[in-house]
Amino acid sequence: MNVNDVKVRQVLRRSYELDHGHYAVGIELQPYKLTGVVVGSDGVVMARSRRHLTVMESGEVVKRVAELAKNLVDDRLGCAFPRSRVCVGVQVGGPVDPDTGTVLHLVNGPDDHRHEKPPPYEWVDFPLGAELASMTGCATSVENDAHAFAAYEQSLGVGRGSTTFGVILVRDGVGAGMVVRGERISVPMEFGHLQVWQRGRICDCGMRGCIESQVGNRALTAVVKERTGRELDGLEAAIALADSNDAQAREAAAAFRKAGTSIARGIAMLLTTFGPTDVVVYAAEDLLDGGPGRRAANAFLHAMRKFPAHTFHISRDCHIVTKPLDAVRGAHGAALIALQSCFGVRLQPR
Repeated sequence: MNVNDVKVRQVLRRSYELDHGHYAVGIELQPYKLTGVVVGSDGVVMARSRRHLTVMESGEVVKRVAELAKNLVDDRLGCAFPRSRVCVGVQVGGPVDPDTGTVLHLVNGPDDHRHEKPPPYEWVDFPLGAELASMTGCATSVENDAHAFAAYEQSLGVGRGSTTFGVILVRDGVGAGMVVRGERISVPMEFGHLQVWQRGRICDCGMRGCIESQVGNRALTAVVKERTGRELDGLEAAIALADSNDAQAREAAAAFRKAGTSIARGIAMLLTTFGPTDVVVYAAEDLLDGGPGRRAANAFLHAMRKFPAHTFHISRDCHIVTKPLDAVRGAHGAALIALQSCFGVRLQPR
């Protein structure tokens, strides 16, 4: 087959897909920003876009999500493309009910609005899926962000070599998703609120000793503040302090070590419960990039990799994969979930 034949086949395939195929817009909703992609039935990203949000009021966010979805579809597929063959998947960093498309709770933490940062917001039982479907005319799905990353990994990551694996997402808080024997577990999974310290620090949720009392951008920054007495504006400043020659650097590094131990104990619970062969940990690149002079990352990674010490002895064989956060992967995962839930299109790992 020569080059011209290949090009002709590609054009014909593309023409067929436009006439008969299904498409999904995937959108990652983070505090004050959106990342969107559009994918075809083959799961390949065709276009992507980002938007900043000025407010997080639920009704206004729905409008902005609908606008982003419309722009992606119009630009890539054309203004007249039938909405009956397009679905929209949104993922958010909080518990959701995927069956009803309801965001059960979405809130920024008590420290997120200090130092001239955006104001607080809170969504409770908000019907995001229904509101978005009404505004776009498209079938919709709503999922938790960790589950969206798990869907991405299932088709395009570790799922190519494993049928049972976990994904841990470290952002402002901590979440997790599981794929067991090739099936993604789509239930509210409050991994960040598993108790791993009997007499631990009080979490934002009000309980004591949660994983999220020690890990996550908010908690890690707060713990380093408490241990060092320094005012720090975010995780980057906490990492910089631990990596520096400051007198409080080792005390700051101790906070990252305990954060790693918290994740290790959480991994142990996943291993004991589900027996994954792999666990993918997504986090800020500076938290995963160890090496000379990287005291914070070294402390976190070294402690995290001690998970076998907390695991039932026959469940200790697990491969830990670390990856820097990538909003496009989250949006991609949301699109893959939408393709399956709205149109029954299920991609095989590739």
